[in-house]
Amino acid sequence: MQINITTRHFNLEEATKDYLAEKLDRLERFFSRIISARAVLIKEGYRHIAEITLSARNMQLVVKEVSEDMHSAIDLAVAKLQKRLTRFRDKTKEHAARRYSEKEKQARINRIKEEL
Repeated sequence: MQINITTRHFNLEEATKDYLAEKLDRLERFFSRIISARAVLIKEGYRHIAEITLSARNMQLVVKEVSEDMHSAIDLAVAKLQKRLTRFRDKTKEHAARRYSEKEKQARINRIKEEL
């Protein structure tokens, strides 16, 4: 996965950059078809904002979280992404299972018609 990090109003420390990259790499466990991630980290006074955009085939997810600490803003954003990716993955699995069962039903109907 390609990761692009942009900061506004502060300089990014190497530790925070590594922390974000590690968290985003873990998301591939929940959805393996992620192509790229773009993170915009903003500091406005006491507020720290993490806005993360994930791009995958036929899908784009955007989350934005605000906290008093950059690490906690990143954690909240990644948790929200994890929840959305899991929901999307489960939804696609349900549709695939439903399609398979419809095909199986059609095959049974054809077998019954042949027997008659």
